[in-house]
Amino acid sequence: MATDSALSAFSLDDFEVRSGSATSIIRTIIGLYIRNHSEPVPRTELLELAQAAGISAPAAQTAISRLIDRKILETADSALLNVPGAAQAMFERGIRRIFTPREMSASDQWCLVTYSLPEKQRALRHQIRKHFQQLGGGLVSSGLWIFPEYLREEVTAVLVALNARSQATLFTADRPYFPESAQQAAQQWWDLKYLSSLHQQFLDATVALDSQVTDPSAAYFGYVHMVDAWRALPYLDPGLPSYMLPAQWPGAASRDRFLSLSRVFENPAKLFADSISSAQSQRG
Repeated sequence: MATDSALSAFSLDDFEVRSGSATSIIRTIIGLYIRNHSEPVPRTELLELAQAAGISAPAAQTAISRLIDRKILETADSALLNVPGAAQAMFERGIRRIFTPREMSASDQWCLVTYSLPEKQRALRHQIRKHFQQLGGGLVSSGLWIFPEYLREEVTAVLVALNARSQATLFTADRPYFPESAQQAAQQWWDLKYLSSLHQQFLDATVALDSQVTDPSAAYFGYVHMVDAWRALPYLDPGLPSYMLPAQWPGAASRDRFLSLSRVFENPAKLFADSISSAQSQRG
């Protein structure tokens, strides 16, 4: 149905891993720091970064083994770790999504995707649905999806990876003419209640973070946990225009908090991570 090499970078996305778990935290650390290394990284370096983020050594060891099994990491030898190519591609796409969350304006265009698949391709239908939901797509009706136009490239990449591009037609639309209201349509096409709960969970998880922090280790701890709590949101939430959203939508506050705290924490957190890497190099 799909070529493993083409689809693997999409399949490695995992939004079902519980935010804050050892596996999720270490996955976030890999995306922020480990993937940038040009050479294999000592396992002890990742363990030290994990412990600095509050993960115990035994839990970190177990999580690293799980991430090796899931092909997020690979072993260069018993003491060294690499980030394989498909995982690198997944992280690259993730960094763009996570740190440049997009929000539609009233004048932005839409991408419509339609396809018709026979019953014998039920498995393909399931794969399309899974990946389209993880891209932030809205299901208008069976075989008809709607996305912000700025997600067209990723939508097309999923269809190509699934060998389904020839069975789908994509349209650009200026604005849908809704059966009733725009807000009612959004509630039908997306699970806004679920998305709202994710934004509120992020706000709750980050309410105690100190924007005046200067200590690099504290900045690192806060930054890793904040990114981990946030990273699924800019995938699952497509950034709908305000006229389609409920009046008390928490997405704007969630997005603003993430961006403002990122500006505070990013540089001192990187200094701390770099200091661990340098210390590991000196010991090696």
